[in-house]
Amino acid sequence: MKNEKFRKIIEISLFIFLFFVIFSRVYLETAVFAKKPFFSYFVATHHCAWFTFVFFYFALCARYILGLKPDKIPYLALFSPVIYIPLIHALISGSKLKLQYIRGDFSKALFDILTLYKFSEHDSFFFFEMLAILVIFAVLSYIVSRSVLRTVLNIIVGFYGSMFLAGLQLFGVARRTKAYFPLNTVFKNHILLSLVYFTAVILAFSICFFPEIKELVKRNFKPLGIALVPGILAPLVMFYFWQKPLNIADLILLTVTCTTTLFSLIFLQKETNLPGGRFFPFVFSVFPLVLILGIIFRDKVFI
Repeated sequence: MKNEKFRKIIEISLFIFLFFVIFSRVYLETAVFAKKPFFSYFVATHHCAWFTFVFFYFALCARYILGLKPDKIPYLALFSPVIYIPLIHALISGSKLKLQYIRGDFSKALFDILTLYKFSEHDSFFFFEMLAILVIFAVLSYIVSRSVLRTVLNIIVGFYGSMFLAGLQLFGVARRTKAYFPLNTVFKNHILLSLVYFTAVILAFSICFFPEIKELVKRNFKPLGIALVPGILAPLVMFYFWQKPLNIADLILLTVTCTTTLFSLIFLQKETNLPGGRFFPFVFSVFPLVLILGIIFRDKVFI
């Protein structure tokens, strides 16, 4: 019992460390090292969700391609400080950062990805970070799997796959974006992308810990079914009071956000078999509320 309790404390500490690294990177990048500081409420939620998605995408690849045991996934957080590399580069060189998503035609995007952004006009600061991540990816993949084939597969699917899924600007606000898939939405860009990447986090996390979540769903099937109804109705109520047109993308993203909150509150009632125990049910019940409250009061309080 004591060993189990100590293990959960370690896992929670590792995830807290991960989120501290992510938030500090986001703040320093957008408020301190940016050419024109633009840190704000929804910039923080957007970028933090982006980094969290990348982490769990790496984690699910490590689990299903390399065979990493789920209780070892929290230890991947120890490598998260690698994301400080662009900041260190900017500090040493005295330059300011202007990092952005990859845009342009597919051939240019593919070239930037394959060359690790080395020749990118705006994202060359990413090069050393990407190179370090690639080396760590290759070494750890082989240590975990002891297989050259699995290592190569993980580099292709995990490393380069994440660059396509997270590096390209896939979504943006229609008529005001260069994204590959413009969305009709009532939201501004950072609000939309906060919802998009939070949804991506939930998807990646659910795939990564599918066996554990399946067990939780079986254990709480009835209350989850009941919670699904208000989770679906909540966005409709929000749009009714806003008196704004209902867009399908907004409805889907808000439904995921509201439903995740309710499901997480149910999972929070009992101990879980997820890494960190109740830590992520807590996180996934709080962060959606941060998004929803920010959306409701955005015109009065937030940028």
